[in-house]
Amino acid sequence: MSPVEALIYSFLFGLLHGVLPDEHTWPITFSYAIGGASGKEGIKAGLYFSSAFTVQRMLISELSYLAMAPFLMSASVNGFVYFVVGVAMSAAGVIVLRKNRYPHIHVGVHWHEMPSTEHRMTKANLDASIIASAPPARWTVVHGFIAGFGFGGFSLFVNTVAAPAMPSPWFGFLPGFMFGLGTMIVLVLMGGLFGTFLQHTKFLTAEEIRRLGAQTGGRTLFFGGLLFGAAGVSTFLGLDRYLPIEKGNLLIGLFMIGVAIPAFVYSLREIREIRRQARA
Repeated sequence: MSPVEALIYSFLFGLLHGVLPDEHTWPITFSYAIGGASGKEGIKAGLYFSSAFTVQRMLISELSYLAMAPFLMSASVNGFVYFVVGVAMSAAGVIVLRKNRYPHIHVGVHWHEMPSTEHRMTKANLDASIIASAPPARWTVVHGFIAGFGFGGFSLFVNTVAAPAMPSPWFGFLPGFMFGLGTMIVLVLMGGLFGTFLQHTKFLTAEEIRRLGAQTGGRTLFFGGLLFGAAGVSTFLGLDRYLPIEKGNLLIGLFMIGVAIPAFVYSLREIREIRRQARA
């Protein structure tokens, strides 16, 4: 394969990497895009994440040219990446959810606000005047760099075929750059679509949209992080061989069906309950 062909394929695989529901991209981009509750914030989430991801891919591509690919693609490295990404996601989710303060009502007329993590949040003690805090899109820079150390079929091509095809070490980073660029284009578009969808939801007010986005984003990050952490532990314990399907596909399916959709539905019901109590 010529260097030009290798770069073209790397870019095309990057586009596919962004389009297909990949466990290294979609969960994080979705969480921050919907948390921002606007097309602009969704674009920023996709851009920040994929920029850090691209820088990391350039580094790995260069290292692969220098014959480090076998080490970088070992199962133990992937397991470590899943675990670290999970910890980072859950930590971000906790921070997001702690920023939203909810009133803790005592017997009588006295009440004060306490962090939601110290007092269980119930529908009875929610107040519609509380301002929700969305997860900052810039946090995705950290997630993107960490997630870049995970490897799948597309990156296998980039690091074992495309990188060695470069004419010299000075060009070893280019396949990773092209792969990251393709992923960036798609994630920016997808992030914008996620955010725009929520932004133009007609049956919610602007504040309700902000609250829905913040709560959904925080919950998907937290519980999605636990899911990724469990995936990393399963790799360390050698449980992957018992999985009925490839772990990446299983993770993205569990994330969307078991985390993202329930988090959105639960947060939406919470908003409706807040509205009902505000009218009472």
